[in-house]
Amino acid sequence: MFKVPVNGGEPVQLSKTLGTDPIWSPDGGVIVFGGTNTGRFRPIMAVQPDGSPVRLPELRIYFDGQRLRFLPEGGRTLVYMTGQQRKLDFALLDMTTMKSRPLTHLDNPAQIMTFDVTPDGKQIVFDRLRENSDIVLIDFPKNAAQ
Repeated sequence: MFKVPVNGGEPVQLSKTLGTDPIWSPDGGVIVFGGTNTGRFRPIMAVQPDGSPVRLPELRIYFDGQRLRFLPEGGRTLVYMTGQQRKLDFALLDMTTMKSRPLTHLDNPAQIMTFDVTPDGKQIVFDRLRENSDIVLIDFPKNAAQ
């Protein structure tokens, strides 16, 4: 993963491992990203803007979709999605105390690909795809097609 100056200059390598879906904290002090997949999951990793690593608790996110956002206030609270493909929930990581706590317990299985946090940090907006349709085969009599 690299940081590239928009006004020109040399790119700075931030991580030697694969980094996916990086997000920069509102206070500018940390960049959080998904690491290299292990099966269907990837670890949550973080670096400072100079590339020095930030130690986080061992947390894993499902590999498919955007799973990380910061709350706007203070920039040290991370909202992330935890769980598996059709059983995802939201949790908070306080990056000051390194303590995590669940926010939701969604019991209706659905696929969630991405989410965002409102500018005031009070609500999460997310997509949900539920497959609840039936497929029915209708056989027409041979004479009906004419």
